[in-house]
Amino acid sequence: MPMNIVIQEQRRLLGLTQEQVADYLGVSTPAVSKWEKGITSPDIGLLPPLARLLKIDLNTLFCFSEDLSAEEIGFFCNELAKQARENILSAFDVAEAKIHDYPHNEQLLLNVTIILDSLLLQTADDTLPIDSLDTKISGWYLQLAESNDEQIRNSANYMRVSRYIRQGNTDAAQEVLDTIQDKTDLISALPDKLMLQVSIYLQQHKSELAALELEKALFKEITRVQMLLTKLVDAELASGNTEFAYKIAEKASAMVDVFDMWEYNRYVATYQITEQEKNADTMLHLLEQMLEALTTHWSLTDSVLYHRMAPETKTVQSRELMSVLLSGLETDPECAYLREHPKFKDLIEKYKDK
Repeated sequence: MPMNIVIQEQRRLLGLTQEQVADYLGVSTPAVSKWEKGITSPDIGLLPPLARLLKIDLNTLFCFSEDLSAEEIGFFCNELAKQARENILSAFDVAEAKIHDYPHNEQLLLNVTIILDSLLLQTADDTLPIDSLDTKISGWYLQLAESNDEQIRNSANYMRVSRYIRQGNTDAAQEVLDTIQDKTDLISALPDKLMLQVSIYLQQHKSELAALELEKALFKEITRVQMLLTKLVDAELASGNTEFAYKIAEKASAMVDVFDMWEYNRYVATYQITEQEKNADTMLHLLEQMLEALTTHWSLTDSVLYHRMAPETKTVQSRELMSVLLSGLETDPECAYLREHPKFKDLIEKYKDK
């Protein structure tokens, strides 16, 4: 644990204020505050009385670790952000000193770089050497882009792409983006690869291409959500929560209207529940709705959400699906209770040739 954290934690443990520590040592309160922030360190002559005041020995006060913990990095970065809002030049000096002390800690370097990059972007002080500071940040990102740690490397490259987009350098942005594998385990605040790609397309005035990529991603995600809701219905049924299962099925059904989905999808989750209940009248009514949906025309071209991707997408094979469904109804042992119902045969005959 670094000395600044040892001082702060031990002072708080003893219930001392920074003013009390300052009075005892004959220094100013701001000096103690800077010690605890890691901005400066106590003079060597003050270390023995400081250790006595804090009721620790010098070895504890000098406790040195080869590396920083995640908590220590978080504490330092919080203090750095506060310092940067007051004096960003001073914050850069503090950051460089810490990086010098821990030259192999890439997580520290990444967090520090992202913080200073963000705060420098917000700085409107024309007297600051913005170009020089920005070059320093670029160098740190470039260093991190060579990391052996994939998460560190990808995170740094995401930030590099964002910076290139901000600067209008779409060729460089695309070049870096193409090196990134699309992962989901990066820093949560970072945009995903698709969002960066879309930003590049928009800057290149390729709005149709940007919209197409967004349509494809939306269709994929909506389809996945529908599948998740259907499985969640199964889980609730297995847990005996039929009421919850019905409510989830209602939400799955509502997605059809909101997201211009195939009408057949409206009934899939409800089918899971009805199948378990074995109520022939209810199931036959639902099956008729599902079979009728299979006869209804549906095309992505008709949707405002997916019309660009229509030429790339295969049409739904509703006739083949209907054939499979009807065959299952006639042969599946689980459907034997339906075949005993007087309306079953009429239902099969109605849709067999459609």
